[in-house]
Amino acid sequence: MRSRSAELWIGAALGANLFLSAIILVARGAGVHGTEAALFATGRVAFLWFWAAYAGGALTTLFGAAFLPLKQRGREFGLAFAAALLVHLALVGWLCWNWRTPPIDVFIRFGTAAAFTLLLALFSFGNLHAVLGPKGWQLLRIIGMNYILYAFLYDFMQNPLHGGVRRLVLYLPFAVMAIVAPLLRLAAWGIQSDFLRTRTGVAAEAQRARREFGCKNDPQQAR
Repeated sequence: MRSRSAELWIGAALGANLFLSAIILVARGAGVHGTEAALFATGRVAFLWFWAAYAGGALTTLFGAAFLPLKQRGREFGLAFAAALLVHLALVGWLCWNWRTPPIDVFIRFGTAAAFTLLLALFSFGNLHAVLGPKGWQLLRIIGMNYILYAFLYDFMQNPLHGGVRRLVLYLPFAVMAIVAPLLRLAAWGIQSDFLRTRTGVAAEAQRARREFGCKNDPQQAR
């Protein structure tokens, strides 16, 4: 059932970015300008899927059950992001093949993010993550998700305040979302840590009280 749900989300994300790309390429042409416009749009749609996967759990911890569906669909949103990214990467390939190739540092930075995306998607299927072990899987998720977020933030922070109102509208909201996402996670981690410390302290006090009560009711042990 869960696999079926993941397939639906993957299909929806892939179809949405394919449809968006087709509309833009028809409207603006399949030349360099139309391709760049399609790249811009599909990249931001992919980011929305990623943001839901990244911040859903933290939003639930901080603001309650209203955001629980985001937390419960974290894996599906992550796979949807990977599917949407495939369309974006195909457009990158089309741009490089026909017109121009980005600098090598761009390929390294965003190629690493794409590699992390595909690795996370691959190991999330079935029990493949068991190959890495619990700690290895957790480490891959932490490093991968945060590196992908860094890549998005790097892109969104390319002078969003310079270039007029249009550039501000197209870049700044996404930059703010990318900055807020790790802050939400840190805040949620702080709350969970406080809760665990409190729960551990309460359990320790209860255990101590039981021992003391037992001693009082056992004269031989009290002696």
